[in-house]
Formats: sequence, structure tokens, C-alpha cells
Amino acid sequence: MAKIRGNVSAIYMQTSAASQSATGTAMSRVGTTLWYIVTSATKAYWDKSQAITIYDGVTEVTPEEIDYANGAVRLAAAASGSVTADHYYFAVSQVGGFRAHSIDEGMDMQECACFGDSNEVYEPILPNASGQAEGFFTTVDSSLTTAKGSNKDLTFTSRVLGVAGDDISVECVVSGNDTPLSISVAASDITIYSATDGSGDATSTARDIRDALEADEDAMALIKVALASGSDGSGVFGALSHTHLAGGVDFAGDRFSEDLIGVFYWDSGASLIRTSGVIQLEKVSIKTSVKELVGKTINFKFIGPAYDRSG
Repeated sequence: MAKIRGNVSAIYMQTSAASQSATGTAMSRVGTTLWYIVTSATKAYWDKSQAITIYDGVTEVTPEEIDYANGAVRLAAAASGSVTADHYYFAVSQVGGFRAHSIDEGMDMQECACFGDSNEVYEPILPNASGQAEGFFTTVDSSLTTAKGSNKDLTFTSRVLGVAGDDISVECVVSGNDTPLSISVAASDITIYSATDGSGDATSTARDIRDALEADEDAMALIKVALASGSDGSGVFGALSHTHLAGGVDFAGDRFSEDLIGVFYWDSGASLIRTSGVIQLEKVSIKTSVKELVGKTINFKFIGPAYDRSG
């Protein structure tokens, strides 16, 4: 069995009772297989009670197999033109994700020895996949990464969950001569007063500011701070205008539906790969509150095939 590991994943569930129609939805080939999958993830959960029409260029073709949960079809032969679909799909919404995951991929085997043959012979019939995911979360944290360059940059991440973290602001003031580095926190506003020299120029490096923030209890109640990627913190940080953190998300849903769609990202060494499919969380019922699972490690298995694609 092949094992893949990644650090980013998302869990989606159906949020609408009625499906929506779509025409001419683009599909892309899955590797060198005869499977084709919709390129728009928002239109990937198909309504199996409605007709699906597949086109190779302008010619209608009949798929050998349809995976409604992933918006994928298997054709009898490789397409000669662009593959598109007319279909109905359900709206889905993200309800959470995991901080890390591993997936085991394998094949279900079937005995195929001939009558009277004493040797046991097995052949693969269906792919299967299962895995374990760690650190379930139900929100995306607000954050701010400066773009000053020259080893000056810091990343500020909210400790306040979800959209509420967008209320947090950071400002760095450079004022006065021979002033010390200090931190002030008022409500959700963090003000950094950079140290200055006798000429009034800033002297506090990004590393100095990180250390000062980490030593301030009020600031640490609101944010986490780290040197930004590619910054060693040796550069003088300088002034920063009053700026809010951004990107906080509160995911919809309090309880899981029966069908969940898992999307798992991992690095193949050549590109970022997206593995997706319908999953079932083990030892988790539809009565389980989503918030009860925060921080937990959960085993899961794919119901049907899992599909890989770049991006």
C-alpha cells in the first residue's frame, strides 16, 4: 500500500436540499486513466437523481461509470476533444479541516484461481483508501504578514478563532529620540512603539519586536507572532500603519451530514497534489457536534475511489 502525508485538508458537506443545473462544465483527465473529473470543485457533488450528459468536443458520449460524489466519469476511450458535462450539482460548504493527515492507498483483491487449481491467485478489483487525520479545526485564523523585505518581516496570527480575529489590529509607531521599545494593548488594538536612536530613527529589529510581543501577556492573549518565511528578523522593522488581521473564517454547520467530502493536499515532490473523495469518519455519528471534534485525531475511510489531481 502507498502512503501519502500532508499538512492541509478540508472537509465539506452538502448545504442545499435542491440541486442546481450547470451546462458546459469543463472536465480534466485524471493522469493517463480514462477518468475525467470536473475542474471546478464547487460543482463536483453531482445529483444522481438527475440526468448527466457528457460531451467529447461537440459529440455526446456515454460514460462507462459515473462517480457522482466527485463529479467524475470514466469513458470507454480517451477523449479526442475537450470533455464537458451538463449536470446538476449540490452546493457544499466547508465544515472544518485537519492540520495533518496520512492516507494509505491500496486495492481490494479477489481470488481468481481456476477450478481444480490448488494455487491461490488474487487479482486487484477496486482501489481503496483510508487514513488518519490530526488536529481537527472548525475555523480559519486571521493573520497578517508584513512585506517589508530585507529580513524585516513578521507574521501575526490571531488566537481569537474565526472571523472575530479580523477585529485585531497591529500598528508600529516610530516617534521621539532615544525611546525604548514598548508594547501597548487596548481592547483588540496592539501598538508597538519602536526603540529609536538620538536622531529619532527606529532601531528595533523584527526579532526584537517578536521577543517584546511574546513577553507581553495582553498581546499574547490576542495573537501569536513569528518571523515570516524567508526573514531571519535581523532587519529594522520600522513603522507600520494601523492594520487589521484578515482572512478569518467561521465554517458552517454544527453537525455532520451522512455524506462528507474530504480534500487532502500533499507534495509529490514535483507538484502540489489534491486527493479528494467521499469519506466516512470512523466512530463519529451524524449526531456528533462538529465542535466536539476540535483538536482530535480521527480515522477515516474513502467510500468509493479517491482521485488525485494537481493544484
